[in-house]
Amino acid sequence: MGGESIMKVVMEKLKELPVLLENFRGFLAEEVEKVFPADSREEKIRQWIQVGESIMKVVMEKLKELLLLLKNFGGFLVEELEKVFPAGSREEKVRQWVQVGKPFLIHGLAIFLLYSCLSCCFRCCCGRRGVVKMMKAPGRGGHRIPRAGFQSDPSAYFRALHADRR
Repeated sequence: MGGESIMKVVMEKLKELPVLLENFRGFLAEEVEKVFPADSREEKIRQWIQVGESIMKVVMEKLKELLLLLKNFGGFLVEELEKVFPAGSREEKVRQWVQVGKPFLIHGLAIFLLYSCLSCCFRCCCGRRGVVKMMKAPGRGGHRIPRAGFQSDPSAYFRALHADRR
């Protein structure tokens, strides 16, 4: 297909555009008429606006409550930390907590890393859940693609292949 024939096709499609737009405008007008009948359109729009405003009020109230809750939680957390780590002996207490917690953190980190590595190896090497069947892509010189994608819509594959060659 040469450049002139492509331009002809594009021009033909552009000629159809006003008809398509008019059909869409008619469809849209019908749908608006269904949702907002002419006899009660103004009243229905007011109702929808009132519903939207009431929803916004509820959302704003809930956000204010959340901010207050977070502020109160922050104050509570600071008070509890002051109890656990008093100002005079804070450095000593933190050092003590680190010494006590260090073995648990190291073991926990080692278990997490071991689990992550084993689960990754199982998925990649041993597991069949993540395996995607592949095939040679027609017309791509040995390039491999997922079989399921091709089988679901072969015509789309060939359209894309021919579009890439232009």
